[in-house]
Amino acid sequence: MLRGIQHNKETSILCVNNVWIDLHPQVLIFLYERSIDSRQETAFTHCEDRVEAKLDNDTVSEAEVDAGFRGLFTKLAGKDMEISAAELQSILNKIIAKRTDIKTDGFSLETARVMVNLMDDNGNGQLGLGEFATLWKKIQKYLSIYKKNDMDNSGTMSTPEMRMALKDAGFSLNNAIHQILVVRYGEADMTIDFDNFVACVMRLEMVFKVFMKIDTANTGSIELDFQQWLSFTMI
Repeated sequence: MLRGIQHNKETSILCVNNVWIDLHPQVLIFLYERSIDSRQETAFTHCEDRVEAKLDNDTVSEAEVDAGFRGLFTKLAGKDMEISAAELQSILNKIIAKRTDIKTDGFSLETARVMVNLMDDNGNGQLGLGEFATLWKKIQKYLSIYKKNDMDNSGTMSTPEMRMALKDAGFSLNNAIHQILVVRYGEADMTIDFDNFVACVMRLEMVFKVFMKIDTANTGSIELDFQQWLSFTMI
């Protein structure tokens, strides 16, 4: 459970004790500035609502990939049998451009990089067959959640629909975090299209996984030195 955020300005150490932590610098600056405005001396923001994630282990091994998908991957990946972030962006945008039931302005290269970072088990910056199959399974899952919660069939999600969709994806978040996510991933009219929904969910999953990986003792609390902090904000 993650519930607040505190920053030690003298040591440049971020202390997370039952906290929400978004590794994107702009969001943390926003949170920190808000905490300074509300409590100048302690720079502390407290969130009452429970924040947690239930992440499915839906990894697909190469042995589990059927012949049809294997053949598709071979065509998409080319001779090196790996898919880079730029190639992934192109593939996904060609696929979603054919759909008329969802609205999207296309996946950005940044989102494609987040996907690769999340799925890349061997650290080579590209996706192999099993990694791509796992990602494809996730995208299909998130598409199903997106369409289910698009109650008015507008092709986009409203803020309340986004809240329900994130819950279906396994994330229980508080109001403050929902507001930050809508500001970051929403359009000018505060609606969320499909590519931004996927970008949001992928980023959330990465943030929670990174936190859990660092918090090896499951204390709900981590400390990062400045170099570690810079490394994680660049993910």
